[in-house]
Amino acid sequence: MSLSSLDRLLQVMAKRPQWDEYRRYVEICEIWSTIVPKPAASHSQPLYVQRDMLWISTSSSVWAQQLSFQSYSLLKQLNHRLSASPLHKLRFSPAQWHNHPSQQHPSYVTTKQNLFAHTDGVSPIEKSITTTPEEAFQRWTTAIAHHLQHLQLCPQCHRPTPDIELERWSKCYLCITQHWSTKSLSTLE
Repeated sequence: MSLSSLDRLLQVMAKRPQWDEYRRYVEICEIWSTIVPKPAASHSQPLYVQRDMLWISTSSSVWAQQLSFQSYSLLKQLNHRLSASPLHKLRFSPAQWHNHPSQQHPSYVTTKQNLFAHTDGVSPIEKSITTTPEEAFQRWTTAIAHHLQHLQLCPQCHRPTPDIELERWSKCYLCITQHWSTKSLSTLE
């Protein structure tokens, strides 16, 4: 079986009626970056179409609100360019934003410390395919151990601690929480 026949098979399958929503979604993704202002394009991503409503993920609630103010204009531009049936509404939400994990939380571990780094020569995709729960657990414990070995130790309890916590409190979040709780108890007495 050659690659050209596989490509032809995929083209034939994509023309089936069951793939209409997928083709519509792909068309929307291609149009999206051309109608959205450039700064907003890097902070938004179409997720899916459901009942003629386009769900768009944003990097933050601020971007969701900013784009929702422009939704009428964006919807009008999008429908003008769509070859399929028009959309009725755009929904913006930061809930499923996953392309920019570094923007999610200050404790995010940098790329060199990433849990899914190629430590054993196995790609992240291969790591996600497991045959047994035991293998999945073993891969997870190995990834956690690799992650922890790159972190500095808390000066008080000697647990691996993200740099941001050490910069902020000079100790891990567990030690600072314990410090605060003992401090608040001593003020009550």
